[in-house]
Amino acid sequence: MMAPKRNAQEAFGKPVDQTQLSAFAAARLAKHSNHVPAYEVPLEDRELLLDATLLARVPYDGSHEGTTSDVESEPVDAVAVPKPKPITIARLPTSGKGVVKEGPDGRLTVTLRNNETATYVGEYDLRVLDGIASIYGAVLVPTSSPRRVYAPSTHALPVIIGRRDGTVVEVLHVESTIRVLDKLSPLFRNIWRREDDSKRTFQTSEHTADDESQHSLLSLEVDQRTETVLSRLAMEVESTARLTRILAVGAKSSGKSTFNRILCNALISKPSLRKVLYLDLDPGQPEFGPAGQLSLVEVTAPMLGPPFTHPASARSPEYRLLRAHTIAATSFKDDPKHYVACATELVQHADRQYPLAVNSCGWVNGLGASVLQDLTQALNITQVVLLEPLDAALTATLQTACSDATFHRLPRQPVRPTARTPAESRSMQTMAYFHHRVAKATSEPRWSSKAISSRRPWLVSYDGPHAVIQAVMSYGTSPHPDFLAETLDGSLVALVRLDTEYQREVFSPSHHTATLDSSTDGNSESASATPSSSLIKRTKDGLPYIPPPPSGATAPLDPRFSDCVSLALVRAIDTQNKLLHLVTPLSESQVAALMDQPLVIVRGSFDTPEWAYLEDLHLNGREAGMEAERPWVSRTEAAGIEGAVWRLRHPPLAG
Repeated sequence: MMAPKRNAQEAFGKPVDQTQLSAFAAARLAKHSNHVPAYEVPLEDRELLLDATLLARVPYDGSHEGTTSDVESEPVDAVAVPKPKPITIARLPTSGKGVVKEGPDGRLTVTLRNNETATYVGEYDLRVLDGIASIYGAVLVPTSSPRRVYAPSTHALPVIIGRRDGTVVEVLHVESTIRVLDKLSPLFRNIWRREDDSKRTFQTSEHTADDESQHSLLSLEVDQRTETVLSRLAMEVESTARLTRILAVGAKSSGKSTFNRILCNALISKPSLRKVLYLDLDPGQPEFGPAGQLSLVEVTAPMLGPPFTHPASARSPEYRLLRAHTIAATSFKDDPKHYVACATELVQHADRQYPLAVNSCGWVNGLGASVLQDLTQALNITQVVLLEPLDAALTATLQTACSDATFHRLPRQPVRPTARTPAESRSMQTMAYFHHRVAKATSEPRWSSKAISSRRPWLVSYDGPHAVIQAVMSYGTSPHPDFLAETLDGSLVALVRLDTEYQREVFSPSHHTATLDSSTDGNSESASATPSSSLIKRTKDGLPYIPPPPSGATAPLDPRFSDCVSLALVRAIDTQNKLLHLVTPLSESQVAALMDQPLVIVRGSFDTPEWAYLEDLHLNGREAGMEAERPWVSRTEAAGIEGAVWRLRHPPLAG
């Protein structure tokens, strides 16, 4: 006979009084009895929280007009939830005659007292007329040239801080071209604020409710502990004559990139130091280049905006690209040895008389922790900044690996909501990278408003005695040769230049065999290989490629004999004339210089450039071209409440 059912009280016992604590809870409470909360609710906001608490405690009785309580049988009025009060994000000067003056051309002249702040959304040039001001860690004085500030509402807003009573700053309207990107992609729309008065490209933001795009405005604040660490690092750089290399270690969204940005801005503001080297080793969220690229950049100007506003290039006077390598993926999980080899090779080109800031990735456990340990030893790190939370075992491992380094610890930062996902941020950065141009007359960056489909491609040969493309290599999964052309068409690839000095050595079979043998023994500096002419095969369309060995994936190019010059979008493949149609951000003079150098195309696990396929649709309006057949994407008909949309049509084995 089946036992009778028990009710909840019989099954789980009587409810425990909320005043009672279990042994684990009591031990935890005793351990953290001296804990001070990082954030305390302001007095003016506690009334709002109490109202919300009362509302949550009132059970729902099925009526939409009121609520009832189990304690009191008589009905009570519905509790109205008040509108959240805006949080002040800047202390703008409000008293004193002439504190804020508005010019006829939209400029603002603001007088700040010591530690008084002002925050703006949009784009503007900042100039100090009197006193001292700081923004994003950079210190500005009257002798400093105007600095361009990019403050989109999707990111934390830089705060202008007066560092002396009577500091006078000028906020100027600018004619920037980065706003042309909002015509090409919805990711860039409604992130720059323009007032109704078209004279300004910025807006004063005193509260979080000031933005009409409904974004959660946040100010970029630096706590006291971070300022202390920054001061110590700056003193170390100025006082010591030995090599200074700084590595920030932290998990994803821990604030590494923001800290490195503030650190570089603070260092280049020193009168005795006007240059900082930046080793960008985060392939998923890089600072200066597209995803999948590792780079060494010479920084001579403050970084006053998100990464997509300051792409590095070989011609940029402020963020000059010294050397770069590609891993053709947003993570090094498939080949960590090649990742470490690329980082080790890049640091060899760093001038030792300038400090080096290293931007590591946010993978801090498992394989990522092991790679971090290898990097700290290979890069000869002297200063390590640990951003909590971090595993205690990783901290101990890094301290053992860098016994001569000085360690600094920063507390956990509050989690900030983001308006863009990591994938969307990578798309914005790659799109800005392809549309970026460096003005010849000035150092100001420019962005092109032309859609990728209307850009004139670079026609490069891949067959014949004067072929520029020597081979196509696949990092990671290799497609079948019959599908190589279809996989390349419409994809992102890296253009890797082989050093002319070592060209014969790189393509010699003896060098390839020696490299494979040394990497197998584990005695080589890089576990990479270089192609030999006997390894190069051709598809039915004549595309040269290096097939993977039977043991697995193709070994990558040795970073000692190669470097990445640019990413490219394969717009078309002319199999009849043996030409590739490539769209790159390189200038015509840079392309001409590459025509007599051997190049290898590297494909891998780059993000699919969906933004490039739809730029002309966004530029001309969605109705234009709806009926025409389009490459790489297909149009799905309206279903339910959704309208017709364009979906990506993946080719076989597309990375």
